Parts: sequence; C-alpha cells; structure tokens
Amino acid sequence: MPTLLINISSLVTCDSNGSGKKSGNQMQNIGEIQNGAVLFDEDILWIGDTNHAHSYCSENSTSPTIIDCSGKTVMPGFVDSHTHIVFAGSRAEEFARRLRGVSYQQIAAEGGGILRTMNAVRSARQTEVEAIGRKLALSAMKHGTTTIEIKSGYGLTLESELKLLRAIKTLRDELPLRIIATFLGAHDFPPEFRSRRDEYINIICNEMIPMVVQENLAEFCDVFTDTGYFTVEESEKILQTALDSGLQVKVHADELSSFGAAEMAARMKAVSADHLLFISDEGIEQMRESETIATLLPGTAYTLKLPFAPARKMIERGLAVALATDCNPGSCFMENMQTVISLACTMGGMTVEEAINAATINGAAALGISEKTGSLEIGKSADFIITDCTGYPELVYHFGTNQVSEVWIRGEKTI
Repeated sequence: MPTLLINISSLVTCDSNGSGKKSGNQMQNIGEIQNGAVLFDEDILWIGDTNHAHSYCSENSTSPTIIDCSGKTVMPGFVDSHTHIVFAGSRAEEFARRLRGVSYQQIAAEGGGILRTMNAVRSARQTEVEAIGRKLALSAMKHGTTTIEIKSGYGLTLESELKLLRAIKTLRDELPLRIIATFLGAHDFPPEFRSRRDEYINIICNEMIPMVVQENLAEFCDVFTDTGYFTVEESEKILQTALDSGLQVKVHADELSSFGAAEMAARMKAVSADHLLFISDEGIEQMRESETIATLLPGTAYTLKLPFAPARKMIERGLAVALATDCNPGSCFMENMQTVISLACTMGGMTVEEAINAATINGAAALGISEKTGSLEIGKSADFIITDCTGYPELVYHFGTNQVSEVWIRGEKTI
C-alpha cells in the first residue's frame, strides 16, 4: 500500500529538471514546496501540495497510509559520495600530535598516516573491518545518509584490498543503505614498494584491477594524485587500465598542493575529482568543460587546519559541486553530513541552498546514480529524511545536534 506524507511545512525536492545535477547558479534553487505532500511506495509516485493530494488519490483510486508532517521539513536523503569507513585500528594519537604542531606529511614520513592503518588492516580479520564499517554506516544513516560510497585503500596488497572490498560487499548485502564501492589500491605506495614504484603500479593494473572486476567488487577506481603520492603520469596509467576494464574513475585531487590532478581528472573524464583544496583556475575551467563533479570535503580541511576548497569560485564559474564527509580514521573521523553542510556554509562560503543540493542531487551525480536517487522526483527511489525543522535553513542554523527524526530508503522506514 502506498504512503502519503501531508502538511509538510517545507518539502525540499532538489528537482534537477531531468539534468541529474545542478551547476553554478542552478545550485541556488532547491525546489521548495510549502505545505507539501509526497505519495510513494518504493518510488515517488506523486509530489505536490497537500491541497491537491487527496484529490489526486481519489482520482487514481488510491487509499494510502497517511502521515501528518506538520512542522517538519522533508528532503532527499544525503548522498555521501566519498568515505573510507572500512578499516582497522585507531589514529587518535596522531590527531593529538597534529594538534601539538606535527604536520600530516611528517607523520606519514615516519610511517604513520595511511601506512599505520594499512598495518592494522593487514593484521585484521574481514569480520573486524566489517564491524567498524557497519557501526559507522549505521551512524551515518541515523544522521540522514541514505546512500554512501565506501573505498578500499588501506590494504595495499591484493589480498588485503580484496578483504576490504569483500567487507564492503557484505555491508551492501546486509544494510538498508544504498552502498557504492570504490577500489583505491592507489591510496599510497606500501613500504615494500617505496623504491619500486613501477612494480606496485603494475600489480595494481595487472593483478588488483582484474580481480576486482572478476569478482564484481567495485563500481569505481580512485587514485590519490598529489605531492608525495601518485604522479599525474602514474595516475593516468592506473585510471586508463580501470576504464579499459569497465570501471568508472574518480580522483583524490590537489588536496595538498596545486598538482595538476584536477586537470588530469578532466582529461580522463572522471565522474568526480575530490578534495580540490589547491585547485588551479585552469583546473576549474577544464573540470567545467568535462562536466566532472567537484566533490568538496570540508571536514578534512577543518581537521587538518587547511584552507577550505574555493567553493564560491567553483560555483560562480559554473561547476557542479558536491559535498561528502571523507569519513576516515586519520584526517576526518566524522560520518555526519549535517556537520558537513554546516561547515560548507559557515566556513566554506556556500549558501544553505547550495549546500543542500551539493549533499543530495550532486552527491548522487558524483556517483553516477542521480537517475535513481538524490532528489524527490516522480519515478525516483523514495529515499528521504524527515527532520525536526519547520524550514530547511534550520538545518544549518541549529547546528551541532541531530535534527533527523526519520530515515526512509526505497520507501521503507529504517529509522
């Protein structure tokens, strides 16, 4: 039986008018309907204002279950398009060291950072990393996330990377969230290959990617292209192999320096380039032309005390900007998209409307699934949240608390 939400104080649709994303000035329009109504089963069947809802149901001989949403805001569930929530171990001590003035790069050079988590993952059982991912995914859902991307990248051997991807598959089969998997074997060079970079790249291309594809464990391949990690040329080789194998591609780009990674992502037609704290003007222009989504991760800049990505410039130059948590054990241990939206507005120069679109429809575009989710439009999946807000600006105005009261995924109430 269908369900009908009525008397919605603020119904935020993020309707993209069929384009699947919002770019530039379009990001200011969130498609609000006051006193709104939504009829749905697994998918959205009808959307409009409450005054027309009952007549629509009568004309179509529909007798839905009715839920009164007076004083509530209903909006698409958040699409967190960049996370690393399957891992093992803790890096809380490194966080404390950074607060005492030790840089992220220095800790990494000492064998910490990604490599510390790598050692923990290699020693852990698959069930252990599943347990960590499960806890974080359920917490993300509690805070309004209905779709989440999860990367591997903390194993850096064929066996350990497959362990992480198989853990992600277990979570996808078990949890109600929509989960997208990304292979990130090119997260860093493991210590045993520091002086043999070409050998490790060959392992990624000739062993890891073929196994990932054979077992159908990921939709995307990602590469960390930046100072101290993979060069542009190395990244291009890996990404081209992924594309030739049927995977879509993403890029960790220009997080630590202006490295030319955004330009490379545009050349490779990456679905998204992520981080972009030090993106160049040329990188912005090339990404706009290639229609690569710019995924910003304000929680990471906040945690590392780095400048925020130039969101205002990107939007004004016509890019489609998405927001994500980058939830990971080292540089941003936070799974709450409400916090990300708040940081993007108060510290990153975005408006409330832009941030909501970035966290929903453009997040879906950054995963290539905006035809299914990310906005409330007829025919799309009924993935939405009900919040204790009379109007959507309260989501940012009243920060530091969970304002989500209900989470619905594929038309089923999960929380």
